[in-house]
Amino acid sequence: MMQRAGRRLAWAIGLAGLAACAQPYAKPYVGSWSRVSENGGPIKLTIKPTGTFEMRLARPPQPVDSLMRGLGVFNGDTVSFSGAKCEPGAARYALQRNDSSLTITQLGSDGCALRRATLAGVWKRE
Repeated sequence: MMQRAGRRLAWAIGLAGLAACAQPYAKPYVGSWSRVSENGGPIKLTIKPTGTFEMRLARPPQPVDSLMRGLGVFNGDTVSFSGAKCEPGAARYALQRNDSSLTITQLGSDGCALRRATLAGVWKRE
């Protein structure tokens, strides 16, 4: 029992350490971005050096919170998500950036319906 608790604690500390460390592949995408959703509401996206994504929806579908937050794992020009609060499963997205915009394209399936509906698209740097 104590051994299992020790493993869980070590695993949690490891995840916290990953979240606190900068991800080199995230660097080109770090910053604040915005776009208009299909329902006409603005969406704000913040990508942090640690790989944390924060997406704020002006008009979220009810009863969803207006802030989505999660850790993306960057590898070159792709980012992967797993363990979303909205639905379990993994998802991958391709990233393409120029001076003033970021295009995010879904690769395969994404079990998180809200992320799937809001993340993909062309974002403008703020």
